[in-house]
Amino acid sequence: MTAPLLLTGACGRVAQLLLPGLGERPLRLLDRTTPADPADVPADAEVLTGELTDRDLLARAVEGVEAVVHLAGDPSPTATWEELRSPNVDGFAALLGAAADHGVRRVVYASSVHAMGRYEATGRVPVDPAWAPAPCCPYGATKAFDEAVAGVFAHRWGLSTIGLRLGATVPVPTKRSQLTGWLGPQDLRDLVTRALTASVVTGVYPAVSGAERSHWDLRLAADELGYRPSLDSRDHAGAVEDDGTDVTTCPPPDVPRAPGG
Repeated sequence: MTAPLLLTGACGRVAQLLLPGLGERPLRLLDRTTPADPADVPADAEVLTGELTDRDLLARAVEGVEAVVHLAGDPSPTATWEELRSPNVDGFAALLGAAADHGVRRVVYASSVHAMGRYEATGRVPVDPAWAPAPCCPYGATKAFDEAVAGVFAHRWGLSTIGLRLGATVPVPTKRSQLTGWLGPQDLRDLVTRALTASVVTGVYPAVSGAERSHWDLRLAADELGYRPSLDSRDHAGAVEDDGTDVTTCPPPDVPRAPGG
């Protein structure tokens, strides 16, 4: 029997877009809440409920698992450090530790274009994934940390880790700001599937669909994952709201100040 795939954040918006693309493989789903609608859960999936910082729960979640797709976390660019630390930093580090301890082969995890957002905000585009992280907000900083700690687990303990810097992951772009960094469902599913099977040991890649004058350089994803987007935001450009910017990540602050939270 094929070993199960663990999906964290399974009740979240991105997971619901991804699930139809995971095929017939056995699934173990983990989220801090129970599914609001049983129809959102594949019939044969095993469901676990709790926090990533619960070490006993994590041990059960990764037992016998071949690979993990990690989507859990707080995705808000306006969240405070206090709100982000447990789900985005402590929880991810705990998951990597449990995966390494239990012989998991690979962890594919959701990073974000916000980890490179200062480049986009200052017009240094297209953003090369080989450049140093330059987050534009506390949320982006937690994702830059996740990328760093995932690299450590690959280097020190041989856990294969693949980070995907998700863009605006919605069914279709609805705002002008999403056009240069949209990730549609079909491309999300393709990227995750490729990341689960790619021959690379570790890496971090932009995860966006096609776009005219894209802000994100996809050449590394093409070379190492074989990813070439099948969707293009130009197909939706005539129907989006003009919100006054082409920046998918955080625009430069009007008055720079350090958040107290």
